[in-house]
Amino acid sequence: MDKTSLLASAQRQMNRAMSAWCTSDNDMAVLHGGIGTEHLLKALLAARHPSLLVDGRDFNSLLHATGQSTYAASPETKVKTIGALDAFKRAAALITMPVKERDLDPLLTARNGVAHLGAHDDAVTHDALAIAVTVADAVLADLQENIPTFWGPWAGTRLDLEQMQREAQSAAEQAPEGVGIEALVEPPLENWEDGLLEPVVDGFRSESFQVAKIAVAVKVRCAKKLYRVLYYGKTPEEIAKADLVEPEADRSEYGECLYLSVKCPVCGADGDVAASLGNQPRRPKKGRRSRREGEFPDYFDCDTCGLELDNRYELEVLGMAAPSRNGWFAY
Repeated sequence: MDKTSLLASAQRQMNRAMSAWCTSDNDMAVLHGGIGTEHLLKALLAARHPSLLVDGRDFNSLLHATGQSTYAASPETKVKTIGALDAFKRAAALITMPVKERDLDPLLTARNGVAHLGAHDDAVTHDALAIAVTVADAVLADLQENIPTFWGPWAGTRLDLEQMQREAQSAAEQAPEGVGIEALVEPPLENWEDGLLEPVVDGFRSESFQVAKIAVAVKVRCAKKLYRVLYYGKTPEEIAKADLVEPEADRSEYGECLYLSVKCPVCGADGDVAASLGNQPRRPKKGRRSRREGEFPDYFDCDTCGLELDNRYELEVLGMAAPSRNGWFAY
């Protein structure tokens, strides 16, 4: 319940939202945009006092928020916080918001639709994200955070989402047929590990792989730009030190997972390929396996450069997962 961790989470979520928008993944755009907005609003409240985040009807939560955890009857992991709408109302009482409560409805309705029903009205995606950007800039200004640094590669086009999407789609369309992903992105910065972006196969094995290749082209480009903004001019030692203090990623949305430690294919930082246990093929009831031979990976997140891969095909494009008889990566 501190400003620093909430800001870091908000930045990751907004980066995911903009990346999804660029690839026309509208569901993920509004989902992550809504989460990022909520975390930013809560960062503003936490900067005043952590108690402003909690549900005032839950006394144990108030005890934790006010530093009286020894008297609480439940652990801090069960603290009850307010929702996004209440967070906006409280934030609006503290600063002058550029939008009204009713203006936030498209964003929150779309986010909740994806989170709870698996769908939302695609027609409101642009307006929902525009509201997220407007609220985010107001909160960042109040917190005296560097707005361009927060937005990274999206700083220049965040106020013109249509232009942002056109530029991303244009970059993907200009990719020559059969050219590896490394030809679509900028040359790696000095001190980056050599050979991280390996060429991918020339032929497409499926429509899903083709779509993934275009999406990864955009994501890698943006991750490199974000890395440049955050770490340009810093020594490898300074970058390594920054990685050590990076807040733990919130993986609760994925449920129980298995993790395989890997190097980020963009910046070389340590990361995890995750296989959600709720999204695995059914195992035969008979017969025993002393060890899982393979799993279906779901995602990869890099807290250092912001690269996010969202399915097994995107992971395969960058050589982080490969089809096998029993699954997609072996232990």
